Amino acid sequence: MKMEAPKQDVQVVGDFKTTEYAIGDIAFVVDMFADKVYTYKERAVIRELSCNAHDSHVEAGKENTPFDIHLPTHLEPWFSLRDYGLGLADEEVRTTFGGIGVSTKRDNNNTIGCFGIGSLSPYSLCDSFTVKSWKNGKLRTYSCYRGEDRKPLIALLFEEDTTEPNGVEVSLNIEGRVSKFEEEAINVFKWWDYTPNINSKHVVERCETHRTRYAFTGKDYAINSGWGEMVAIMGNIAYRIPSEIDSFDCDGYLRFELGEISFDTARENLSLDDKTREAIRVKCDNIRGAIADEAIQKIEDEPCVFQRAILASTLRNGQLGRLIKGKNLDQFNLPETTTDIVHYTRHYQSTDKGTTKRLPIDGSYEYYIHKDRMQTRIKHYLKEAAGVKCVVILTDEQADECLIDRSLLKDMDDLPMVPKRTYASSGGSKVKTFVFDRTYKYYTADGFYNEVELNDHGQEMVYVEISRWKPVCGRYDISDTNQDIKSTLDKLEGFGIDVPVIVGLKTSFIKTKKFADGNFISLDRYVEREVGKIAPKTFFKFSESDKEKMDALTEFAESEELSEFIEIVEGNKNDEIAAFCRKVKVALDEMTEDDSLQNWMDDFFDKYEMLTILCDWELSRNKQQVARYIGATIKSKKD
Repeated sequence: MKMEAPKQDVQVVGDFKTTEYAIGDIAFVVDMFADKVYTYKERAVIRELSCNAHDSHVEAGKENTPFDIHLPTHLEPWFSLRDYGLGLADEEVRTTFGGIGVSTKRDNNNTIGCFGIGSLSPYSLCDSFTVKSWKNGKLRTYSCYRGEDRKPLIALLFEEDTTEPNGVEVSLNIEGRVSKFEEEAINVFKWWDYTPNINSKHVVERCETHRTRYAFTGKDYAINSGWGEMVAIMGNIAYRIPSEIDSFDCDGYLRFELGEISFDTARENLSLDDKTREAIRVKCDNIRGAIADEAIQKIEDEPCVFQRAILASTLRNGQLGRLIKGKNLDQFNLPETTTDIVHYTRHYQSTDKGTTKRLPIDGSYEYYIHKDRMQTRIKHYLKEAAGVKCVVILTDEQADECLIDRSLLKDMDDLPMVPKRTYASSGGSKVKTFVFDRTYKYYTADGFYNEVELNDHGQEMVYVEISRWKPVCGRYDISDTNQDIKSTLDKLEGFGIDVPVIVGLKTSFIKTKKFADGNFISLDRYVEREVGKIAPKTFFKFSESDKEKMDALTEFAESEELSEFIEIVEGNKNDEIAAFCRKVKVALDEMTEDDSLQNWMDDFFDKYEMLTILCDWELSRNKQQVARYIGATIKSKKD
C-alpha cells in the first residue's frame, strides 16, 4: 500500500559533522517487532501471512484464485499457508524473512502490505518455522529460526526440480492452540471478500454466515438495527472505529479503498490522524445522505408483497429506523385479517401463545397452514429448533387476506413428533445405577450410561461416582471425564488387562447401605492395582521431542542406524506401560530410569546436526529431502 512520506522542511547550511541512526541488537529489534507489537498473536500470524499471500496473487494476476490454509488440529498440530502467486527467488526469501522494514509495496495501492514486518509474525509464536518457495521450476525449502543469541537465521535445507506452480508456503508447529487458531481465523476472514481454502468446515461456515448477517447492505457499507460499533474495512482488514468519531452507534462496517485511512504498525487499530478522521467523517455523511433512498429502492426490488413487508419491518426497527426516518414505510404494511391469527413465540424458559390481526413478520419466523391438535408438537419444535423464534398459524382465509405467498406456508404434519419420554433419558430418573457404554461415540454426557438393576452376587464391581452423567472427583487421566474413562479402558485392553464392566453410581446410591455392603472398587483403585501388577522394573527416560523426530524419520527413511533405533524401541515392549504409569502416577517407586535410548539419540543428532533445527512435523512434510540428506551424509562419511 502506498505510504505518504512527510515533506522534508529542514535545511542545513554549512559543513557539520553528522551521524546517521544505527540499529542496535537485531535480536531485540526482532523481539520488539515480531512479538511485542501484536496483542493477538494467533490473529496476527494468520492476518499478516494471508495479506502477503493475497498481495502475491494480485501481483501475479490471480486475484480470483484462493490460497490454501491448514489450521492446526489435534492430529495435525501445524499451521500453514500456501499461495500460488509469484514465488520468491533465493535472495528474495532471505530478504523477506530475514529483514525488517523491507517492502516493495509502498509505491502502489494495489497491495495491502507496506511496513515490511509481517513476515516476522511467526516469531511471536515460535522460534522456528519453515518456508517453501516454488519459483520457475525450482523448489527451495528453508528453515527460519533463532540462533543461540536469538538472532533470526535462514538456512536453505533442500533445493530440487519441481513441476508445481509458483508460490510460497509458510508453516509452523503449533501445540495446544487448535481452538484459538479456529477462533482467530474467523476473526480475520469474516471481513474478507472471499474465504481461502481452509481445512475447517466450521470456520468457513462461520465466515460466510457473518457476511450475510446484516439487515441492510449498501455499496460500501453494511448496517444492523441493533446498537453496536462500526468497523472500518480496508484491504480486507477490519479496524474498530472509536466512539468519538462513530456517528452511527450501530453494528456494521464502512469499506474504504486502500490508502484512504491510516493504521498502526501492528495493523490492529486505526491511526487517528487528520486524514483518517476526515475520511471517516466524509464516508459517514455520504452514507447518511443516501441510505434512506437506497432503503426504499431495496424494498421495492423485493419480488413479492410479503418480502417487501419483511424488509420494511426490519428497516424501521432500532438504529436503522433512526437513520431512515422521514420515509413512509407504512406503505409496505400487509392488510389486517378479520379474525385473530394464532402464533407461538419462544422465550427463555417458556413458549407463549398469542393472537393478532396483523401478521407477525420476521426472518426467523415460520408460517404454517392451520391444523387441529398440534399445540404440543409446536411447543416441542420451538424448544428444539435452532434459529426459529416464532411459529405462526394461518387459516386459508387469513393467508389470502394478508397476501402472504402460499409457497412460504408449511405443512404442520412435517413438524417432528414428540418423543415418548422415558426415565432413562430424563434428568429426573429414579434409577441410581448405570453401566458405562464404551461404544458411545458422541458427546452428550447421558449417552455414556445405560440404566441397569444391580445384582452383584458378591462379585467385585468397578464403579465411578457420577452426577448429572459426569464423573465426580475422578483421578486425572483415569476417570476425570467420560472420555478419560473410555481412553483408560482402551489402554487396559491394549496392556492385556481384563477390561471390567464399569458401573456408574449416583452420589445418592453411594450413601446407601447397599453400597456399603457391596463388593465395590473405584476405577481409580482398580487401575492402580492391575497396572501395578505389570509395571516394568525399568523405563526409558528421554526427550519427547527427540523421540517424535526419530519416529517421524523411521516412517520414511531407511538406514542401519534407524533400524537400530527401531530394535531398541521394540525391544522394550513395556515402555508404553511405563509411560502410562508415569502419567497416572502408578507404581513409580518400583521403576528405575534407563538413559540408553536418550544417549543413542544424542549420538545420532550429533552426527546429523542439521536435523536438530527441524521438528517432527517438518521432517514428515519433507520426507524425500531428509532421506536424501541422511543418505548423502552417510556416503560422505564413508568416503
